[in-house]
Parts: sequence; structure tokens; C-alpha cells
Amino acid sequence: ASFNSIFMMADSGARGSAAQIRQLAGMRGLMAKPDGSIIETPIVANFREGLNVLQYFISTHGARKGLADTALKTANSGYLTRRLVDVAQDMVITEDDCGTTEGLWMTPLIEGGDVVE
Repeated sequence: ASFNSIFMMADSGARGSAAQIRQLAGMRGLMAKPDGSIIETPIVANFREGLNVLQYFISTHGARKGLADTALKTANSGYLTRRLVDVAQDMVITEDDCGTTEGLWMTPLIEGGDVVE
């Protein structure tokens, strides 16, 4: 086992992947344009030594696309949640036992003597 802090972070699964560690010390590699096609010239610099202006600008394509994709996914999941709430708003559980044998037994979550949920 290594006590290198970057190795421990990536190996634990907390943050960082092998590809991201490679970009820190190795090279950034091939980048994609916003339309998904690959830019022919690889970025041979890394974050440890720094990127020049052109390499940095090429690298920002992926970051902008990632932010846009995240915003779109958030909007879609929010829309789904709203639709589910609209459909289920009339359903209210009013009995302790509905009579089914296929359900789950629910118990309160207790922490420090207090009911949390």
C-alpha cells in the first residue's frame, strides 16, 4: 500500500479516476469538439506543468459540454419528479395495515432516543 495522498484518494474511490490522475502527471490526450468529433492534435501537456493558451482553450470544450449535459439531466429529472407528484398527490396512506402479505414492515428510525423519521 502506498501513502501517496493522490493514490489514496483515487484508490479509495472517494475522488478521481485513473484517467484523471493520468491527466495530472501524464498528458491530457485527445479532446472532443462540442459535436462529439475528436480534435486531431492531442494535448501533450499536463496540469502539473501547465497548459498553454491554445491547449487550455481546446480543453474547455469538454467542460462546457459537461455542464450543459448536467443542466439538461437536472431539468429532465425535475420534470419527472413533478409528473410523479402530480399523479400521486391523491394517494394518502391512512391505515397501519392495508391487508397485503407482500408489503414491507416499517419501523421508526431512532437516534439518541428521538424518532428521526
